[in-house]
Amino acid sequence: SDWSSGSTGFSALAERASVLPANPQAAALTFDDMFMGESVHVVVKSCYLLVQRPLCELRGRLLATNYRLKFQTPKGTLRDELAWMKEVSYFDVPMGMIEDLKRETTTSMAGVPEYRLKISTKDNRTLTLLPHNEEDCSMLVDAVAAFGVPRNLERLFAFKHADAMAASKTLARDQSSWNIYDPMQEYTRMGIDTDLVPNAASPWGLSQVNAEYKLCATYPAKLALPRRMSESELRAVAGFRKRGRLPAMSWCGGHDMKYASLWRCSQTTEGLMGQKCSEDQKLVELIRQGAGNRSDRDLLVIDLRPWKAAWANKAGGGGFEGYPKCNLVFGEIDNIHCVRDAWRGMAMAVANVADCEVGTWFKDVANSNWYDYIGAILNSMLKVVQEISIEGCSVMVHCSDGWDRTAQITSLAMLCLDPAYRTQEGFLRLVQKEWCSFGHRFRTRMALGEPPSGEYCPVFIQWLECVYQLVRQTPNEFEFSTGVLLRLASEVASNRFGTFLCDSESERQQKVMPFTISLWSVLLRPEDLVTWRNESYMPSQKVIMPNICQANYTVWDEYWWRFHPRGQKLKVRLPAPPPFGVASASAPSLVPVPAAPASSPSASASEGRAAGAGPDSDLLSDSPIRNSSPAAASATQAGDDAGVAVAASVARPAGVETLFSKEELASTDSPPRGARPPPAGLFADDDDDDVFSKSRP
Repeated sequence: SDWSSGSTGFSALAERASVLPANPQAAALTFDDMFMGESVHVVVKSCYLLVQRPLCELRGRLLATNYRLKFQTPKGTLRDELAWMKEVSYFDVPMGMIEDLKRETTTSMAGVPEYRLKISTKDNRTLTLLPHNEEDCSMLVDAVAAFGVPRNLERLFAFKHADAMAASKTLARDQSSWNIYDPMQEYTRMGIDTDLVPNAASPWGLSQVNAEYKLCATYPAKLALPRRMSESELRAVAGFRKRGRLPAMSWCGGHDMKYASLWRCSQTTEGLMGQKCSEDQKLVELIRQGAGNRSDRDLLVIDLRPWKAAWANKAGGGGFEGYPKCNLVFGEIDNIHCVRDAWRGMAMAVANVADCEVGTWFKDVANSNWYDYIGAILNSMLKVVQEISIEGCSVMVHCSDGWDRTAQITSLAMLCLDPAYRTQEGFLRLVQKEWCSFGHRFRTRMALGEPPSGEYCPVFIQWLECVYQLVRQTPNEFEFSTGVLLRLASEVASNRFGTFLCDSESERQQKVMPFTISLWSVLLRPEDLVTWRNESYMPSQKVIMPNICQANYTVWDEYWWRFHPRGQKLKVRLPAPPPFGVASASAPSLVPVPAAPASSPSASASEGRAAGAGPDSDLLSDSPIRNSSPAAASATQAGDDAGVAVAASVARPAGVETLFSKEELASTDSPPRGARPPPAGLFADDDDDDVFSKSRP
């Protein structure tokens, strides 16, 4: 294996591939929907793609650009039952979406070496490529290493894309979209004492104590804190909290709610010896007192960890609040390692589904624990919402570090408490505030620009599904549709925008913001807003109290089934926003697309059968693809280690149009067992002009 999570061998590979040799011939190639700044670096002219259901091998070519891997088949050769994959761009994989790449070399029964690249993606796709020779295999691995995991943010596509966009004046790299969350405006809206609108009645004020990120490197520069805490006391609290993440305000209900508020932080560092910090205890007491309302009620402190994990962390130097007047409740939400396993278990449950079989869907979903964790999150969130909206008291939440589970709970609670975050722009502002500015580790959790480590975990995807459950239960309360959730899930690891590339606000401001484009600048364009606006939205000021019973949960079809044949029956489609950043969105094709051949009875008979894979785009050529026989098509999954190609014979009744030419049909000799035909000129542009290209603008 060249690349596996935590592999030391991949480090050397990334270094070797960091300087990819220039390929002028490849760079001259273009295709439709190519983004500005995107260029082809590697062309594998003849490559097989292994499909599991129906079992067959597709033959085509593979392009590796500085943004994606793109598998293409000759026009008119795509089987009917695989056509759905074209609609969902299954074989159009952004480099940032590649989670794992394994390279295998075996010898067939005929003594012929066979090469295999197995690619697993961060959105639950698996592609098995069969290059013809070691050189092609090495070029592809080098390309993925150079553009997918360069270990240097500046080599990611987002920087090249922004340069090209700025040069074409398509979109200026201004700071307006980056500053969608303005702390001064946001906390002023909540009634906090700020320089913009002073408010002596508020017990909370906007502080500049972290202006240079020296108090806490992973917190935003501006923090809402108790006004009665001095700067020296705040520094003492930061020294007592893990990674300096002292209690800071996320949301306040303002004068109408007597300044009841929501606070976030990390765990204490008291350890088993019970080391105390008077300044920390004072800050927690000030949060409890607030503006003097319900001063007799204990402060609800939700430690989101399971109680056993909290005690284990305490033994390792962590801790939790055992202060007077604190009602400590454990949220029983498992850590990132459990979430990662649950996400993979849910993905496996989806992959195991075949409509022609009974299957074990309910058992597999239950065993994944995915919706158990969703329920634990929503349960803790509901406690927060009830305490603030019904009891009128403040709440403090934390986990270990305060940037994963804590971000999930605070942002979900704010969605339920504040209708401003249920608008389209407000929702994006919420993500920027509670996730980006407060230091969720997007780069580490989504393995952006580096191989996945033990810290890899789709926590943000889990939160998006929690939002999905809220929207499904109260659809009229949200101005945005679930389409934007899927868009965020797709872009969080695409490396096309700079929004999610870093682990903290300070890192983002220094390394990314001046040089890349924010995703918000695209989603907030008028032509894009209409694509994810909820037409049934009815604005209200009500507080949302979701039903947390699992019987009310709905599987997020648009996410889990989008790369599965069942998703096409459910009409699951990735939203198609207006073109943005495309080199030439309206450029006509140089070659007309021929009419699709008539479907054969054998093809129509397989409509109910689950298909395994298909290409992203059809391309013009007279070359064949290797289809499966009827026997192989009805076979169950044979596994990715099947080393023998499936015979290319499909029976068609007389008079039915075929995908093959007469010469191809006349040639029925199969290659020796275990041997694949040598590379052939599948495409007319192998040594000549590119028939796939479009005119450059």
